[in-house]
Amino acid sequence: MKKINILALGVALAIFVAPAFGQDLGSQLAKVAGKNAESYLSPFLSGLGADLNSGFYHSADLHGTLGFDVGIKFGVTLVKDADKTFDFELPATISFNSINLTAGQDYDQVVTGSPTAVGGTGGIPVKVKSTSPLVALRGQTIFTTPPGFDLSIVPLAVPQVSVGLPFGLEVIGRFIPTIKAGDAGKVSFVGFGLRHDIDQYIPLFPVDIAVHFMTQKLTFNDNSDKKIMSASATAFGVEVSKSLVLLTVYGGFQIESSKWEVEPFKYKYTDDPLVPKVDSPGFSIDGKNKSRFHAGVRLLLLFINVHADYSFAPNPVATAGVGITFR
Repeated sequence: MKKINILALGVALAIFVAPAFGQDLGSQLAKVAGKNAESYLSPFLSGLGADLNSGFYHSADLHGTLGFDVGIKFGVTLVKDADKTFDFELPATISFNSINLTAGQDYDQVVTGSPTAVGGTGGIPVKVKSTSPLVALRGQTIFTTPPGFDLSIVPLAVPQVSVGLPFGLEVIGRFIPTIKAGDAGKVSFVGFGLRHDIDQYIPLFPVDIAVHFMTQKLTFNDNSDKKIMSASATAFGVEVSKSLVLLTVYGGFQIESSKWEVEPFKYKYTDDPLVPKVDSPGFSIDGKNKSRFHAGVRLLLLFINVHADYSFAPNPVATAGVGITFR
Protein backbone atom coordinates (compact mmCIF):
# COMPACT_ATOMS: atom_id res chain seq x y z
CA MET A 1 0.00 0.00 0.00
CA LYS A 2 1.08 3.57 -0.61
CA LYS A 3 2.58 5.48 2.25
CA ILE A 4 1.64 9.06 3.03
CA ASN A 5 2.54 11.54 5.73
CA ILE A 6 -0.46 13.09 7.47
CA LEU A 7 1.52 16.30 7.70
CA ALA A 8 1.43 16.60 3.91
CA LEU A 9 -2.33 16.23 3.90
CA GLY A 10 -2.56 18.64 6.80
CA VAL A 11 -0.59 21.29 4.94
CA ALA A 12 -3.07 20.94 2.11
CA LEU A 13 -5.90 21.47 4.58
CA ALA A 14 -3.83 24.28 6.09
CA ILE A 15 -1.60 22.55 8.67
CA PHE A 16 -2.52 19.14 10.09
CA VAL A 17 -0.59 19.03 13.36
CA ALA A 18 -0.33 15.26 13.84
CA PRO A 19 2.28 12.49 13.73
CA ALA A 20 3.10 10.64 10.54
CA PHE A 21 1.13 7.53 9.72
CA GLY A 22 1.14 4.85 7.09
CA GLN A 23 -1.55 3.52 4.77
CA ASP A 24 -3.13 5.40 1.89
CA LEU A 25 -6.67 6.48 2.68
CA GLY A 26 -8.00 5.05 -0.57
CA SER A 27 -6.48 1.66 0.25
CA GLN A 28 -8.06 1.77 3.69
CA LEU A 29 -11.47 2.57 2.21
CA ALA A 30 -11.06 -0.36 -0.15
CA LYS A 31 -11.12 -2.71 2.83
CA VAL A 32 -14.07 -1.23 4.70
CA ALA A 33 -17.03 -1.13 2.37
CA GLY A 34 -20.50 0.15 3.14
CA LYS A 35 -21.45 0.20 6.81
CA ASN A 36 -17.89 -0.65 7.85
CA ALA A 37 -16.50 2.36 6.00
CA GLU A 38 -18.97 4.69 7.69
CA SER A 39 -18.14 3.32 11.14
CA TYR A 40 -14.39 3.41 10.41
CA LEU A 41 -14.31 7.00 9.13
CA SER A 42 -17.06 8.65 11.21
CA PRO A 43 -14.99 9.63 14.30
CA PHE A 44 -12.24 11.16 12.16
CA LEU A 45 -14.49 13.02 9.73
CA SER A 46 -16.88 14.17 12.44
CA GLY A 47 -13.88 15.60 14.27
CA LEU A 48 -12.74 17.48 11.18
CA GLY A 49 -16.26 18.85 10.72
CA ALA A 50 -16.21 20.13 14.30
CA ASP A 51 -12.82 21.75 13.63
CA LEU A 52 -14.17 23.47 10.52
CA ASN A 53 -16.97 25.07 12.53
CA SER A 54 -14.55 26.62 15.02
CA GLY A 55 -12.56 29.80 15.46
CA PHE A 56 -14.73 32.27 13.56
CA TYR A 57 -14.20 35.14 16.00
CA HIS A 58 -12.35 36.27 19.13
CA SER A 59 -14.46 39.29 20.01
CA ALA A 60 -18.03 40.50 19.46
CA ASP A 61 -16.64 44.00 18.80
CA LEU A 62 -16.60 44.04 14.99
CA HIS A 63 -14.08 45.87 12.83
CA GLY A 64 -14.87 49.31 11.54
CA THR A 65 -15.12 49.90 7.79
CA LEU A 66 -12.00 48.45 6.10
CA GLY A 67 -10.58 47.33 9.41
CA PHE A 68 -9.31 43.80 9.08
CA ASP A 69 -8.01 40.71 10.82
CA VAL A 70 -5.64 38.14 9.26
CA GLY A 71 -4.65 34.99 11.07
CA ILE A 72 -4.49 31.23 11.44
CA LYS A 73 -7.14 29.29 13.35
CA PHE A 74 -6.20 25.97 14.98
CA GLY A 75 -8.99 23.59 15.92
CA VAL A 76 -8.39 20.41 17.94
CA THR A 77 -11.25 17.96 18.45
CA LEU A 78 -10.71 15.65 21.42
CA VAL A 79 -11.10 11.93 20.64
CA LYS A 80 -13.16 9.86 23.09
CA ASP A 81 -12.29 6.24 23.86
CA ALA A 82 -15.73 5.12 22.66
CA ASP A 83 -14.87 6.42 19.18
CA LYS A 84 -11.72 4.31 18.81
CA THR A 85 -13.30 0.92 18.03
CA PHE A 86 -16.29 -0.54 16.20
CA ASP A 87 -17.75 -3.91 15.22
CA PHE A 88 -16.39 -4.83 11.80
CA GLU A 89 -18.79 -6.98 9.76
CA LEU A 90 -17.46 -9.46 7.22
CA PRO A 91 -19.48 -10.84 4.30
CA ALA A 92 -21.30 -14.17 4.42
CA THR A 93 -18.58 -15.80 2.30
CA ILE A 94 -14.92 -15.04 1.62
CA SER A 95 -12.63 -16.52 -1.01
CA PHE A 96 -9.22 -17.38 0.43
CA ASN A 97 -6.59 -18.94 -1.85
CA SER A 98 -9.46 -19.73 -4.23
CA ILE A 99 -11.31 -21.65 -1.49
CA ASN A 100 -14.74 -20.39 -0.41
CA LEU A 101 -15.20 -19.96 3.33
CA THR A 102 -18.51 -19.46 5.13
CA ALA A 103 -19.17 -17.06 8.00
CA GLY A 104 -20.04 -18.74 11.29
CA GLN A 105 -18.70 -22.08 10.14
CA ASP A 106 -15.19 -21.09 9.07
CA TYR A 107 -14.73 -17.62 10.61
CA ASP A 108 -16.46 -15.09 12.84
CA GLN A 109 -18.59 -12.69 10.82
CA VAL A 110 -18.39 -9.84 13.36
CA VAL A 111 -14.98 -8.64 14.58
CA THR A 112 -15.44 -6.83 17.89
CA GLY A 113 -13.02 -4.05 18.80
CA SER A 114 -11.70 -3.30 15.34
CA PRO A 115 -9.99 0.12 15.29
CA THR A 116 -11.61 3.12 13.67
CA ALA A 117 -9.50 5.67 11.80
CA VAL A 118 -8.62 7.29 15.15
CA GLY A 119 -8.05 3.94 16.89
CA GLY A 120 -5.00 1.78 17.42
CA THR A 121 -2.46 0.99 14.72
CA GLY A 122 -3.00 -2.77 14.88
CA GLY A 123 -5.83 -4.33 12.90
CA ILE A 124 -7.65 -7.40 14.22
CA PRO A 125 -6.73 -10.67 12.42
CA VAL A 126 -9.57 -12.92 11.29
CA LYS A 127 -8.53 -16.58 11.47
CA VAL A 128 -10.10 -19.78 10.28
CA LYS A 129 -11.79 -21.42 13.25
CA SER A 130 -10.28 -24.46 14.91
CA THR A 131 -13.64 -26.19 14.34
CA SER A 132 -13.74 -25.47 10.59
CA PRO A 133 -14.18 -28.53 8.36
CA LEU A 134 -11.35 -27.10 6.26
CA VAL A 135 -8.69 -28.75 8.40
CA ALA A 136 -5.72 -27.55 6.36
CA LEU A 137 -6.76 -23.91 6.83
CA ARG A 138 -7.46 -23.98 10.57
CA GLY A 139 -5.71 -21.14 12.37
CA GLN A 140 -4.69 -19.33 9.20
CA THR A 141 -5.30 -15.57 9.02
CA ILE A 142 -7.62 -14.85 6.10
CA PHE A 143 -8.06 -11.13 6.67
CA THR A 144 -6.90 -8.35 8.97
CA THR A 145 -9.16 -5.38 9.61
CA PRO A 146 -7.65 -2.01 8.69
CA PRO A 147 -5.54 -0.33 11.35
CA GLY A 148 -6.25 3.11 12.72
CA PHE A 149 -3.83 5.99 13.11
CA ASP A 150 -3.83 6.15 16.94
CA LEU A 151 -5.04 9.73 17.28
CA SER A 152 -5.97 11.34 20.59
CA ILE A 153 -6.98 14.51 18.78
CA VAL A 154 -8.22 15.42 15.32
CA PRO A 155 -6.46 18.71 14.47
CA LEU A 156 -7.01 21.18 11.68
CA ALA A 157 -5.75 24.68 10.93
CA VAL A 158 -7.14 27.12 8.40
CA PRO A 159 -6.24 30.67 7.34
CA GLN A 160 -8.91 33.31 7.89
CA VAL A 161 -9.40 36.93 6.85
CA SER A 162 -12.08 39.25 8.26
CA VAL A 163 -12.83 42.70 6.83
CA GLY A 164 -15.15 45.35 8.26
CA LEU A 165 -17.91 46.82 6.09
CA PRO A 166 -20.36 49.70 6.56
CA PHE A 167 -23.56 49.30 8.58
CA GLY A 168 -21.98 47.11 11.23
CA LEU A 169 -21.16 44.23 8.91
CA GLU A 170 -18.04 42.12 8.68
CA VAL A 171 -17.17 39.57 6.00
CA ILE A 172 -15.16 36.42 6.77
CA GLY A 173 -13.16 34.48 4.19
CA ARG A 174 -11.32 31.17 4.36
CA PHE A 175 -9.55 29.85 1.28
CA ILE A 176 -6.94 27.32 0.21
CA PRO A 177 -6.36 26.76 -3.53
CA THR A 178 -6.08 23.23 -4.87
CA ILE A 179 -2.89 21.79 -3.38
CA LYS A 180 -1.25 18.45 -4.09
CA ALA A 181 -0.43 16.55 -0.91
CA GLY A 182 1.89 13.84 -2.19
CA ASP A 183 0.29 10.41 -2.53
CA ALA A 184 -2.63 11.59 -0.39
CA GLY A 185 -4.17 13.38 -3.38
CA LYS A 186 -5.36 16.96 -3.84
CA VAL A 187 -7.29 19.18 -1.48
CA SER A 188 -9.15 22.46 -2.03
CA PHE A 189 -11.05 24.52 0.52
CA VAL A 190 -13.21 27.67 0.58
CA GLY A 191 -15.38 29.32 3.22
CA PHE A 192 -17.48 32.47 3.42
CA GLY A 193 -19.26 34.16 6.30
CA LEU A 194 -20.91 37.32 7.58
CA ARG A 195 -21.16 38.92 11.01
CA HIS A 196 -23.41 41.75 12.16
CA ASP A 197 -23.09 44.13 15.09
CA ILE A 198 -26.21 43.91 17.30
CA ASP A 199 -25.30 46.16 20.23
CA GLN A 200 -25.25 49.18 17.88
CA TYR A 201 -29.03 49.12 18.21
CA ILE A 202 -28.89 49.17 22.04
CA PRO A 203 -27.42 52.47 23.33
CA LEU A 204 -24.96 52.25 26.22
CA PHE A 205 -25.18 48.46 26.39
CA PRO A 206 -22.30 47.25 28.64
CA VAL A 207 -21.14 44.32 26.44
CA ASP A 208 -20.61 43.79 22.72
CA ILE A 209 -23.08 41.50 20.92
CA ALA A 210 -22.89 40.14 17.36
CA VAL A 211 -24.33 37.34 15.26
CA HIS A 212 -22.57 35.28 12.61
CA PHE A 213 -23.17 32.91 9.71
CA MET A 214 -20.54 30.72 8.02
CA THR A 215 -20.56 28.17 5.21
CA GLN A 216 -17.57 26.09 4.04
CA LYS A 217 -16.70 23.50 1.43
CA LEU A 218 -13.72 21.12 1.30
CA THR A 219 -12.97 18.70 -1.55
CA PHE A 220 -10.48 15.84 -1.57
CA ASN A 221 -9.53 14.30 -4.96
CA ASP A 222 -7.03 11.62 -5.85
CA ASN A 223 -4.04 12.45 -8.04
CA SER A 224 -6.04 11.71 -11.20
CA ASP A 225 -8.56 14.38 -10.10
CA LYS A 226 -11.25 11.83 -9.30
CA LYS A 227 -13.23 13.00 -6.28
CA ILE A 228 -12.77 10.81 -3.21
CA MET A 229 -14.82 12.80 -0.73
CA SER A 230 -16.07 16.29 0.05
CA ALA A 231 -17.26 18.11 3.13
CA SER A 232 -19.71 20.92 3.74
CA ALA A 233 -20.11 22.81 7.01
CA THR A 234 -22.59 25.48 8.09
CA ALA A 235 -22.86 27.45 11.31
CA PHE A 236 -24.75 30.39 12.71
CA GLY A 237 -24.81 31.80 16.21
CA VAL A 238 -24.59 34.69 18.62
CA GLU A 239 -21.57 35.91 20.57
CA VAL A 240 -20.87 38.38 23.37
CA SER A 241 -17.63 39.88 24.65
CA LYS A 242 -16.25 42.34 27.15
CA SER A 243 -12.88 44.07 26.80
CA LEU A 244 -10.78 44.75 29.90
CA VAL A 245 -7.71 46.77 28.83
CA LEU A 246 -5.55 44.22 26.92
CA LEU A 247 -7.80 41.24 27.69
CA THR A 248 -11.11 40.34 26.08
CA VAL A 249 -13.43 37.69 27.45
CA TYR A 250 -15.83 36.23 24.88
CA GLY A 251 -18.31 33.42 24.46
CA GLY A 252 -21.44 32.38 22.63
CA PHE A 253 -23.84 29.77 21.35
CA GLN A 254 -23.80 28.24 17.88
CA ILE A 255 -26.03 25.95 15.85
CA GLU A 256 -24.05 23.99 13.28
CA SER A 257 -23.84 21.05 10.93
CA SER A 258 -21.17 19.25 8.95
CA LYS A 259 -21.53 16.52 6.36
CA TRP A 260 -19.10 14.39 4.39
CA GLU A 261 -19.95 12.77 1.07
CA VAL A 262 -17.78 9.75 0.23
CA GLU A 263 -17.82 8.79 -3.44
CA PRO A 264 -18.40 5.23 -4.72
CA PHE A 265 -15.26 3.09 -4.80
CA LYS A 266 -14.08 -0.43 -5.58
CA TYR A 267 -12.98 -2.82 -2.87
CA LYS A 268 -12.36 -6.42 -1.89
CA TYR A 269 -12.18 -8.06 1.52
CA THR A 270 -9.18 -10.21 0.73
CA ASP A 271 -5.77 -9.76 -0.87
CA ASP A 272 -6.31 -12.90 -2.97
CA PRO A 273 -5.38 -11.73 -6.53
CA LEU A 274 -7.97 -14.10 -8.01
CA VAL A 275 -10.80 -12.30 -6.24
CA PRO A 276 -12.05 -9.32 -8.29
CA LYS A 277 -12.89 -5.97 -6.76
CA VAL A 278 -16.55 -5.04 -6.51
CA ASP A 279 -18.29 -1.68 -6.48
CA SER A 280 -19.30 -0.04 -3.22
CA PRO A 281 -21.91 2.72 -3.31
CA GLY A 282 -21.06 6.11 -1.90
CA PHE A 283 -22.34 7.20 1.48
CA SER A 284 -22.57 10.29 3.68
CA ILE A 285 -21.45 10.94 7.26
CA ASP A 286 -23.02 13.66 9.42
CA GLY A 287 -20.95 15.34 12.11
CA LYS A 288 -21.99 14.78 15.73
CA ASN A 289 -22.07 18.43 16.68
CA LYS A 290 -25.42 20.14 16.15
CA SER A 291 -24.84 22.97 18.62
CA ARG A 292 -22.21 24.19 21.06
CA PHE A 293 -21.53 26.65 23.84
CA HIS A 294 -18.04 28.10 23.89
CA ALA A 295 -16.00 30.54 25.96
CA GLY A 296 -12.55 32.03 25.55
CA VAL A 297 -10.10 34.86 26.05
CA ARG A 298 -8.10 37.11 23.73
CA LEU A 299 -4.91 39.02 24.45
CA LEU A 300 -4.36 42.07 22.22
CA LEU A 301 -0.87 43.58 22.14
CA LEU A 302 -0.84 46.57 19.77
CA PHE A 303 -1.97 44.90 16.53
CA ILE A 304 -1.09 41.29 17.48
CA ASN A 305 -3.89 39.16 18.89
CA VAL A 306 -3.67 35.72 20.47
CA HIS A 307 -6.81 33.90 21.52
CA ALA A 308 -8.10 30.55 22.71
CA ASP A 309 -11.50 29.06 23.53
CA TYR A 310 -13.16 25.77 24.41
CA SER A 311 -16.41 24.39 23.02
CA PHE A 312 -18.80 22.20 25.00
CA ALA A 313 -20.35 19.74 22.53
CA PRO A 314 -20.54 15.99 21.74
CA ASN A 315 -17.24 16.51 19.90
CA PRO A 316 -15.47 18.95 22.28
CA VAL A 317 -13.14 21.36 20.48
CA ALA A 318 -10.25 23.44 21.78
CA THR A 319 -9.49 26.36 19.45
CA ALA A 320 -6.55 28.74 19.33
CA GLY A 321 -5.56 31.48 16.94
CA VAL A 322 -2.97 34.12 16.25
CA GLY A 323 -3.18 37.04 13.87
CA ILE A 324 -2.80 40.68 13.02
CA THR A 325 -5.67 43.09 13.76
CA PHE A 326 -6.26 46.63 12.52
CA ARG A 327 -9.50 48.23 13.60
